[in-house]
Parts: sequence; C-alpha cells; structure tokens
Amino acid sequence: MSNDVSPDRAVMIRLRARLAVVERAAWFGFAEAMRRQPEETEAYIAAERAKCAAGFAGPAWARDLSDAERALLGAEVDAGLAQLVEDAKGE
Repeated sequence: MSNDVSPDRAVMIRLRARLAVVERAAWFGFAEAMRRQPEETEAYIAAERAKCAAGFAGPAWARDLSDAERALLGAEVDAGLAQLVEDAKGE
C-alpha cells in the first residue's frame, strides 16, 4: 500500500473535506434553529422541499442534467431535507 496520494485524488479529498466542514457548520445553525423555533424551522424546510420539488421537476433548474438525472437529484435533495428534520428532532 502506497502512502502517496495522486493529485486527482487529492483534489477530490479536499473537496470532500470542504463539503464536510460546510455540512457541519450548516448542521449547527439548523440544530440551533430547531431548538429555538422548531415550528417555524420545520415550516421553512417544508416550503423549501416544495420549492425544490417544483424546481427540479422542470427544465429551469440544473439545465445541464437530463430529466432522469434532475429527477434523481430532486429526490435526493428532498430525502436529505426530510432526514435533516428527523435528525434534528432526534437530538
């Protein structure tokens, strides 16, 4: 096993690290919002889910993707937002 990381893999790993940092920072803000204003925060996420469902259903969002790819992306975003609320309720 080599201890070297190829330049291409290093770029991917750095991007994953940045995403993890952003995700944790966002989680902190979301968890705090759920503690302070749970009903309002849930309503906001519900509205965002509806906005995303409508946006990813048509060609105006993510124009570089095919219909099937956009549908998959929309489903993943919706599932992620739903799971976000469930995770926050569990804490």
